[in-house]
Amino acid sequence: MLIQRFKENKKGRDFISSDVHGAFDLLHEQMKLNAFDSSKDRLFIAGDWCDRNPDSTNILDYIYEPYIHSIRGNHEELVIHTYQNKMTGTAARMLYQNGGEWYFDCSSDKQKAIYEAFKSLPLAIEIESPNGLIGVIHAEVPYGDWEKFRNISDIELEYNGEAIAQWARTKYDKQDDSDVKGLYKCFVGHTPTNSGEVEQLGNVFFCDLGSFFRHRLSFIEIK
Repeated sequence: MLIQRFKENKKGRDFISSDVHGAFDLLHEQMKLNAFDSSKDRLFIAGDWCDRNPDSTNILDYIYEPYIHSIRGNHEELVIHTYQNKMTGTAARMLYQNGGEWYFDCSSDKQKAIYEAFKSLPLAIEIESPNGLIGVIHAEVPYGDWEKFRNISDIELEYNGEAIAQWARTKYDKQDDSDVKGLYKCFVGHTPTNSGEVEQLGNVFFCDLGSFFRHRLSFIEIK
């Protein structure tokens, strides 16, 4: 699935976090601090649930919770390609070198279950709000235009779109403060912010605080 759409949450609050990287203790801490109510609140994760923390093996305890909705980050994509290529090849090497050794230690049944969970995730999420459409993507919106991204061809998506959506750092590196067209707000992860705080460029909010080296995790109420 390219984009999964959600209606406005009229019963509770919506929160976003990103790049958990297996630091589920930080996630629990933030949910408690924000009095998260799983009966009416929703949590959106902008990718990278796993790697760089041995607790990554517990991912299946979280990803199917009905109040949690997630997209596919580059680390989920590495797991997908590693499994599809029978635990060998370029993706497998990249996964292992970037904190994914835990996946190789899992049983074959668990490897398959995690692969299937990650494969089911959309590349992006859009959320309706009274102020306009809110987008969630892991790294960067291709073309800087949500509508163009929504209508991307299969060939362009495979050739270039997925790489930008999951791996690009251009906007942050260049400190490009232009808005992503077609969105009220856009939330991304992937690139740890220099400040260790959520940073904004145009209508894009960078939410990766560096959970695996700063022990900090963003938890932003979407308004």
